[in-house]
Amino acid sequence: MATDLVNIRLSKGANEVADQLVATGYFDYATTAAKFALAYALKNHFDEINPETYPIPDSEGNNYNVGSIDSDGQIAALLRALYPSMNTPYLYARALMVFGLTKIGERIERDGLQSISAFLD
Repeated sequence: MATDLVNIRLSKGANEVADQLVATGYFDYATTAAKFALAYALKNHFDEINPETYPIPDSEGNNYNVGSIDSDGQIAALLRALYPSMNTPYLYARALMVFGLTKIGERIERDGLQSISAFLD
């Protein structure tokens, strides 16, 4: 059985996108932007990513304790519901956050920075 993470470290590129979203005022904290990116990845790219095998490009971004990301356990519960055979929710959460932030960054590069509601379509 794989060991789950106790800290979630974003990639450098994902961290830059999270910081950009905070700088624009869309989110107060990079952790909130990262959680939004997780939800964005699930809603818009669910079939494109296997969080178990997604290769994180690097570990040069900010590092967060899972307690600061998921203090009430709701993210872990959601991921267990979506991936019932999974037993490492925070490995999955990290992959989904990095993937989601990367996709949001690509969209910003392509279309410019839009309102946050544009990402909900």
